[in-house]
Amino acid sequence: MLKTLVNQSQRWDNIVYQHATMQAVKTALQQLRPILVIDVYAHLLFRLIFAPDNFIGRMVDNYPPITKVISNHMRIGLTFLDAAIVMIFVIALTQHYLTTKGITNTSLPILTNFIAIYLLLVGKNQIPTYNTTQYLLMSVTVLFSVTTYCWFQKKWVNPDTSPYAYRYLVWAVLIILMSWLLRQLIAIPHFQTTISVLLSKTFFTTFWGLLAVSILSPLLFVFGFALPSELTDDQTTLNTVIANLDAVLSTGHKVLPYPENLYSTYGAFTLFGGIGNTLVISLLLLFATSRKHQKLGLITWFPSLFDDNTLLLAGVPLFLRPLMLVPMLLVSVISQLIGYVAIATHFIQPVVYPTPMNIPNLLLPTIASTTPIRSTLVTVAVFILSIVIYRPFVHRLTEGVSYEK
Repeated sequence: MLKTLVNQSQRWDNIVYQHATMQAVKTALQQLRPILVIDVYAHLLFRLIFAPDNFIGRMVDNYPPITKVISNHMRIGLTFLDAAIVMIFVIALTQHYLTTKGITNTSLPILTNFIAIYLLLVGKNQIPTYNTTQYLLMSVTVLFSVTTYCWFQKKWVNPDTSPYAYRYLVWAVLIILMSWLLRQLIAIPHFQTTISVLLSKTFFTTFWGLLAVSILSPLLFVFGFALPSELTDDQTTLNTVIANLDAVLSTGHKVLPYPENLYSTYGAFTLFGGIGNTLVISLLLLFATSRKHQKLGLITWFPSLFDDNTLLLAGVPLFLRPLMLVPMLLVSVISQLIGYVAIATHFIQPVVYPTPMNIPNLLLPTIASTTPIRSTLVTVAVFILSIVIYRPFVHRLTEGVSYEK
């Protein structure tokens, strides 16, 4: 059964990545990788050492205080590094796509897409805030732009016309205006608050609600959507989780209103290294036959340990990758199901306590539950099962470049 899924996933993967547009996206992601490594490790260093709520400071007594000025300056620097990541991706995707279409002068499309993405992702009167996981939004916008540019040049413009002729400038203005209008549509007021309220509904403490989350979160991630924080690292803000903590503080674990919730099942057992337990992918890449993938595993395992799988999203890539989406869905659903059954049968007590910021999610079931030994056993079982599921898919992903040994 698993072999059939691997074979079918590879067929889908070949169909998707044979398309010229996906080849352009893949090339852009490959060109992005060096600076993305710097960005991811800089963010990790900030979280572990320099942030006001840094991880090491919470673990070590008498840790030297980090001034607010230093922290704010570093935060702003990381913001502009994120902006560089986004713009390099936009430039690389624009240039590669147009080059494959035989267009050599790409300066105006690059400038146009640069401005369009800036207007699309930056809020009014704010320091630029870029989410480097919004690859679908950026890719669709850029690919629509370059496709219309090719069509515009072929249908309406003489090839000998200046690349900055009025006709081209009209196209550029239309693309920028479209991007600005799209920004107005997606900038829904109080969107984050609405998501938080929705995920606090009691439906997401039921089997079907949790199953829906375990299916939707890998799909959204692989398709390049920026997920709300409640589906990545901040379930403790949900009302149902707060209600559980209040019950524990007042009555102990005897009566919990919502024992199975996003924090105790989805958050505790499906986010080892990020959505879909992707820490397993990094570890399996370390033992790949190709040096290329071994290096990728080497640079991704430490950020993945702290639940940042951005490097895997762009490096493997996971983005729009059927070969990786299938095992991610299986791992997400099965891991959450194991956690749900373990809690429902009272084999373990659910996690209810908040943990120090930036602690690896792999430790959450052990340190945030009153049954640490049993919770650790469930964690180990989930991790081993994740390895079993991912292994044939990762092997199929890497065997095509075994000549790089």
